[in-house]
Amino acid sequence: MAVFHNSAPVVAIMKTASPQTIHRILGSNNILLIVADGYNAPNNTQPGNFIASLALSMAEKLACYAVVNAKYKREIMDLSHVTTVQERPKVRDSFLLPIKKFKEEIVGNGLLPLVLILQAMPPKEHCEDMILFGYGQGQRASSAAPHRPTISPSLLAKIRMAVEDQHLRTAIAPTNSAYCGREQQHLNQLFRQKQYQDFYDPEVRSLLLTFRHDLISQRQTAESIALMLAPALEQFCQSMSLVRNIDINNIDTTNDEDLQYIFRLQGDSRYSDVLRESYIEELASSIDRNGLLHPLVLLKKNDGRYKILCGFRRFQALKRLHQPLVEAKVYQESDFSPEDFFNISLAENTRRRNLNPIEIGNFLESASNTLGLSNVELAEQFGDTLGIGKPGQKVSHSTIHKYRKVNQIRLRGESPEIISDVVNEKLQFSIAAELLAPIKNSEDRDALYAHIVKPFMPTRPQLTKLLNLLEQDSLRLHETIATPQVQRSIAKALASPQPVTTLIRLLGKKSDATTGEHKALLDAKVRGIRRRCFGENASKRDFNITPAARAGGDELIVQFRLKKGETQRTLELLANALTQDDLFAEEPSA
Repeated sequence: MAVFHNSAPVVAIMKTASPQTIHRILGSNNILLIVADGYNAPNNTQPGNFIASLALSMAEKLACYAVVNAKYKREIMDLSHVTTVQERPKVRDSFLLPIKKFKEEIVGNGLLPLVLILQAMPPKEHCEDMILFGYGQGQRASSAAPHRPTISPSLLAKIRMAVEDQHLRTAIAPTNSAYCGREQQHLNQLFRQKQYQDFYDPEVRSLLLTFRHDLISQRQTAESIALMLAPALEQFCQSMSLVRNIDINNIDTTNDEDLQYIFRLQGDSRYSDVLRESYIEELASSIDRNGLLHPLVLLKKNDGRYKILCGFRRFQALKRLHQPLVEAKVYQESDFSPEDFFNISLAENTRRRNLNPIEIGNFLESASNTLGLSNVELAEQFGDTLGIGKPGQKVSHSTIHKYRKVNQIRLRGESPEIISDVVNEKLQFSIAAELLAPIKNSEDRDALYAHIVKPFMPTRPQLTKLLNLLEQDSLRLHETIATPQVQRSIAKALASPQPVTTLIRLLGKKSDATTGEHKALLDAKVRGIRRRCFGENASKRDFNITPAARAGGDELIVQFRLKKGETQRTLELLANALTQDDLFAEEPSA
């Protein structure tokens, strides 16, 4: 059941009425339950009134609509008096307006509404019968007690019989009582009186049910009565079809759980999706001209509201058209397993337009988190449907990893320009996945993309070579790119006929020069240590230091000769010398 506090929805499943709340519950049939006075005083300051709990239990069992006031005391405001409620805009919008919308949704699905208004007798009033039925009865041709029927006698007789079959004793409310609901201002007359123009609909059947107070004075008793009433009323339920019209405002898209099966990017302001925007504009125009050709596919959640399984872009287009009702195929979350829903959603979403690489990564991330699947299992289960492998070959787990890796950049809120350009097909996914995504620091990644990848558009082998040249410097990548020498090389290369080739050549010269400088500096330091520790005539055979291969300048290999009887002295001299001279420094010591 979906429960709302005034105009804001609060997701909850409950049979117990929350205090200070007007509950509004979505249904899937023609029955609408209304409670005008469901306020239950806290701390037992007055006799208990659990009519609201009874209604909520019935709504849960019948899967029907309900509007239940547990907020306003009858002494402060009688919500069964329509004119009084209409004079208070806030109360009207939170109580009467949902009744109107639910009625319209029922009618919009081709069903005849059956409105049941539930109320309690005062504690001091005694009655042998358990439930009194009021249908606007009075005395014909009487101005004092006019007859204003709200339901046919034949239907009323059938309802009474069904209720009494559940061992609940009933009676028709006496015409001289307050339980008939014939007064023009009474909620039971809401759809029968022309003075309420926005509500007038004589086709609506309504019935006032008044419960003896001892039946609703305890929560457990009230809920037991609800369990007895529900099967009696089930035979009067007309269920909505699988495809039905629903209020678009009852579709939730605000949290991760609601977006579980939505893999399209949701128009995040950090990312530009030109293709998506143009598609939705075209789709909105098409729906405006031709109507919705394919209904949305929704899941009715356990709280009674809806989340989208398929048709998120259609939903966005309909929102732009400000259409209050939308045609949708509605499933229960219990109808299929999450794995089935992922397969249904994927098949639907790839039927008319393929997912872009970020959306594929989004799908894989959601499927992995929900179903607990590894990359190998994701590849086996969804690889073929996603169409991301080479023809005739199975999708590998490493391919799945690449898509998830790029999407994780988006999930962390990093590198929006890279994500946008992948979405808009301005950047090859292979470059983003294999060369940019592995760069852990976002500053380094963004600098490489902005200064090298985007302006030069290198191939993967070219970018690999450029990256190797830039990473030879001891600075961070983004710091290296920002140096004047690299910036001059970039400017010069962009002005040349072959920009990428020129940039590789210029950075190669810089690398060679830098390597030569570093080597000369290291050689000078080694010669000094050799003289101090082994004498003026010592050679490289006595002492030498060389950079370790493939260590990027972070490792050195030290070789030296030891003479018998001089081991301790030689080691002490070398320790002091190596401590004084920083062999990894790239600038001469001051």
